[in-house]
Amino acid sequence: MVKRSRISSVRTGAALCAPFAFLVSLVLLVPPAGGQEADYYGEVRKGELFRIPVVIEDFTNGTPAGSGEVLFSGGQRAEDVLARDLTFTDIVQAVRERSGAPREAGPRLDVDGQPIARPVQARVRGRWSHARGGPRLAMELIDETSGRTIVECDYPLFPDGETQPDRWQIHLWADEVTRYLTGSPGCAASRIAFVRETEGGKELFLVDWDGAEEEPVTEFGSILVAPSWHPSGRRLIFTSYHQEQPSLVSFDLPGRRMVTISAAKTPTAAAYSPNGRQVAFAATTSGDAEIFVSRFDGSQARRLTMHPGIDTAPSWSPSGNRLVFTSDRGGTPQLYIMDADGSNLVPLTSGESGRWNDSPDWSSDGRRIVYVNGLDGRFDLALVGADGLGWRRLTEGGGCEDPHWAPDGRHVVFARKTGGVRNLWVIDTDSGRLRQLTASRAHTYNPAWSPVTEKRIRASGG
Repeated sequence: MVKRSRISSVRTGAALCAPFAFLVSLVLLVPPAGGQEADYYGEVRKGELFRIPVVIEDFTNGTPAGSGEVLFSGGQRAEDVLARDLTFTDIVQAVRERSGAPREAGPRLDVDGQPIARPVQARVRGRWSHARGGPRLAMELIDETSGRTIVECDYPLFPDGETQPDRWQIHLWADEVTRYLTGSPGCAASRIAFVRETEGGKELFLVDWDGAEEEPVTEFGSILVAPSWHPSGRRLIFTSYHQEQPSLVSFDLPGRRMVTISAAKTPTAAAYSPNGRQVAFAATTSGDAEIFVSRFDGSQARRLTMHPGIDTAPSWSPSGNRLVFTSDRGGTPQLYIMDADGSNLVPLTSGESGRWNDSPDWSSDGRRIVYVNGLDGRFDLALVGADGLGWRRLTEGGGCEDPHWAPDGRHVVFARKTGGVRNLWVIDTDSGRLRQLTASRAHTYNPAWSPVTEKRIRASGG
């Protein structure tokens, strides 16, 4: 969906031409009369791990003389932010083309210094301009073979009265490029919440999907764990000990408002339903933890599981009609699925795939569940179909925990212990490519990936 509230104009042009067919299956929708919008995209074939080569040119500057080059935080140019975003999709192989730079001999290299083995399929051009209200940036995605424009956009550099250039706009454009090239959603315009150990305890932080704009949310001087996003991307729920006893807390980011949802029976591991109207969580009853579901405000809580043993870590299916959770009712932690009313409970994993299976998270397309798998004394990430089939390990080497899907249904963020310290990593579940998201000297864990939003929701309430 074109984000009209943030991108003032978007136009579509020609679809990618025939040479692109060896990479993708083309879907061509003829532009309707009257300039209405149409989608043009190629769908990457299943099982293919190559990426689509795309050139990002240096943007031209049409602003008044002396206005200088526009840079984002950390001195980054917009072109470099975009190239990094497209690289992180693991679908695009981004190539930077510098103005005036001589063409080097040898194979063309991408932004990671890797050779481009296939012809470039598309390129991005951009131009800074000056208009009433300040500078603007216009960009277009062009089919490399025909030279025709696939899609273009134009937006203000300082949107909504902001005084600093907003790299979030580049994230939105990266998602548009991803969608028009592949038909798959991007997730550059998203954030990741996580917990980090501090001198005062464990606090909540936020970071953009590319590791930039990290900022603290809370300063409780206490302990909080297990954050989870509301589907609006404006609110988080987590367990906090700032009132001495554990409580489920809903925290509204724009308004900096905090509401206690439940303080009874040691609630933890909460998750909003896909429509945001319900909350599933674990709470202690009769000496063990059980799964409960309540309204979003904590009222009308209902107990769903009633079995000796620990039941915890519920995760909703994208339809909202089922839950996957962890239980040791069979002697070791395994995954189980049940309807959202507690009926039709069935095991999802067994000891054949490891004596310890925990922390499940359901993908946005409903097909797969990622979780922590304990096998041979190591804890790695694993995938299994929602039908219990297709089990496979994602990582090797151990030290992995807290997996959570990205909104694109392809990437997973998780905590990983290396060098004695836990930090956040992202893995592409199709290719297995890994990238480190945080590099803190303090333990960092419990990541939760936000939905895609048209505007960055800041911890400061902006």
